[in-house]
Order: sequence, then structure tokens, then C-alpha cells
Amino acid sequence: MKKKISTYNERAKLKFKIRDVINPCLNGLETFLKDARKKIPGSFPTIIDSLNNFYGNIKNYNVSINSEHEILNHYPKILKGSLNHALSLVNYTKYDPDSIDEEIDIDAYDLIRTFTQFEYFFMNSLLKVMSREEAIEYVKNMANEIAQSRRDPDRYVNSFKELIDRFTTNLERWGAQEIVYDIVNEGKMLYKVKKCRWAEVLKDFDLELCYAMNCYSDFENAKNQNPNFILTRTKTILMGDDYCDFCYHDSRKDRDITHPSEMEFKKLG
Repeated sequence: MKKKISTYNERAKLKFKIRDVINPCLNGLETFLKDARKKIPGSFPTIIDSLNNFYGNIKNYNVSINSEHEILNHYPKILKGSLNHALSLVNYTKYDPDSIDEEIDIDAYDLIRTFTQFEYFFMNSLLKVMSREEAIEYVKNMANEIAQSRRDPDRYVNSFKELIDRFTTNLERWGAQEIVYDIVNEGKMLYKVKKCRWAEVLKDFDLELCYAMNCYSDFENAKNQNPNFILTRTKTILMGDDYCDFCYHDSRKDRDITHPSEMEFKKLG
């Protein structure tokens, strides 16, 4: 029987510190720079030049933060500019907290836009050193590597019911997706995303690059829940479909791993 796991809430707010918005953004940029320095060292100076130019045009909010990032500390213009870019995306002046360590209510829309668009703009610097197709492949590989690095056997779940319980708490908190699901049997679960704020905040950008950043690693992340889980999917809202058609298979019980028909997803509503 179909069940709703998450309700889309346009007015969702979350308790957040501005510092806890800035830090993940800077951590992501630092990870990207380390990856580029290692994998494409000959192109690294061009990427730095591109980011210097981009971040040099960002409004200064006169907020400072202590950084322990190896590469960002070496390029203070990028560090300062990227911090200001995160503040701009989250609409810092709308909230105007007394301190970046003050816990305040922030619109979920502003948070999602910040985390996704911030990443998009620094990933876009790859287009200065490689073709669009190469950049998309690079981002996909990087997304998979990051997902795999987070695999933790102590956090595995053993059933789809446990998986749904894990998803529900976080999804309802953000109110950013409308999702229905159906545990068909112990080996198969349908999971249909009918509305997605991540897709909304990225709709005006290069969708294939956004897919590589935000959706491609879902297949690896399924294995982070349990190595026996295999995800199949043929549609995503981000790429222009009406819904995302996730199907989780437990390979211990579902040997076929056949993706359900479109009709089966339509029955979910």
C-alpha cells in the first residue's frame, strides 16, 4: 500500500547557525581544489585564476571566519570571496544575526539554494580547462568517490522499513520534497519523488552538470545504506521528468533487479 514519507512545505524553516552554512560550502570547495590539484595539476592554475576572477566580484559582508583549509588559506581572495558568496546565497542580510554562531530560523529554500548553487559555481570552473562533457564526467567521478568515502558499516540498515525510518526524520525536517513509496516485498521498494526543491533551485543552470553534482551519486549512496541495496532509476525531475522513479532492490531477495514499469509508478499517485 502506498504511503507518504515526506510533504513539500514551501514555508519550511530550520534552526541553523550561519557558521554551519558557511563551513560545508568552504569544505566542499577545499575538497574540489584538492581533487583538481591531484588529478589535473596542469590545469590547476587556470582553475585558481577563474575562481579568483569570480569571487573577486562578490559583495563583501564584512564577516570573517577562522579557516584551517590548506589550499583556501593559500588563496585569501578565494577564501574571502567564497565566504561572501555563501552569505549572498543564503540571504544573510535578510536574517542579520548578531553572530554567525547564533541559532536562527532560516528558510529551507535559502539553505538548499546555498548548498547547491555554491557548488555549481565552483564546479563550473572546470569548463575553463576541459570540454563540457569531460567536466560532467569529472564531476560524476568525484561525486561517486565522495559517496564511497562515507560508507560506514556501523550505519547500515537491514531492511527497507529501517531505511524509510531513517529517511523520514530528515525529509520531514526539510520539507523540500513530496514523496510516496511502496514496499512491494522484502526485495523491492518503489520510491517516487513528485516534487523537489533541489530541482527548483537549479532549474536555470546546466542541468546535466547539476545532475552530476546532485543526483548521480544516489546509486552509490544506496549502497551506503546497505551494500546489498541496488538502486535503479530512469526519471528525474531535475532532468525535466514529471517525477523521480527510484526503485530500491535488496539483492539478497530480489535476484532479477528489473526496474518497475511506468504504470507501477503511476499507481503510486
